[in-house]
Amino acid sequence: MTIKEILDFGRLTLAQAGIEYPGLEAEILLSRILDQDRVYFYTHSQEVMDLERIETYRSAIKRRRQLEPVAYILGKKEFMGMDFFVNDDVLIPRPDTEPMVEYLLEYLQVNYPEGAKVLDLCTGSGAIGISIKKYFKPAIVSLSDFSEAALAVAKINAAQLVKGDLSLYQGDLFAAIPQGETFDVIVSNPPYIRRAEMSGLARDIVEYEPHLALDGGESGLDFYRRIIAEAYLFLEKDGLLALEIGDDQAADVIELLTHDGYQEIQTITDLSGQIRCLTGKLSSLKPRDNNKLG
Repeated sequence: MTIKEILDFGRLTLAQAGIEYPGLEAEILLSRILDQDRVYFYTHSQEVMDLERIETYRSAIKRRRQLEPVAYILGKKEFMGMDFFVNDDVLIPRPDTEPMVEYLLEYLQVNYPEGAKVLDLCTGSGAIGISIKKYFKPAIVSLSDFSEAALAVAKINAAQLVKGDLSLYQGDLFAAIPQGETFDVIVSNPPYIRRAEMSGLARDIVEYEPHLALDGGESGLDFYRRIIAEAYLFLEKDGLLALEIGDDQAADVIELLTHDGYQEIQTITDLSGQIRCLTGKLSSLKPRDNNKLG
């Protein structure tokens, strides 16, 4: 089969499966298999493909026809200009998280030009913390997640994408962090989908992405309550807490932050103008007692 013929097959198959952008996705998958940009397809449309690559492409199209996300099929997702390794142990990084990272990079450069300690809590693929380390080299970054499998993915990404060691901690939120460890910035994109809404997510999300990283409890606020209530134990004086939130959670999370004494609350919007991140500072640090976390 020629490149044109195999692409026509991919486009038609994905269109019949109801994929929203069948032509684009057919080309993206073939681009990875041939290790060529998409322009190549039009300048070499009559080039004959070998049988091994044809079968590899057919397999990729079959997986996408079954709604497996393209990022998992490719084994990578671009975020902040870097290709992150991903598999179904971690959520796929989304572009809407990038404005939060950009805000934090500017915040660190202004307030901690000589360097700062940063904790990426519920790190998943490590996209947030690794991006901070990549573009603000003085940062001392730690990545933490409940999932050992997710941390294994983050470890691969850290080794491939940044120079310098990052600390990795496995455990339930702050229980994973060593006693006495404190940070200038704690950032988290925790699970925040309401449990009753999980089944209503797009099929490629609910059937493939890890529920552990999506389910935020009955209200969707379970993790925010815990993080906000416990973060003071691990924040330096004037430290910043930054939280990614769901579409309709700004008011509720602001109330939680205010209730626990956070001030200077800032909102950060995503690419569509939706409030996607909240940041706050504690007005004063409470006495630390790490035994509170057991």
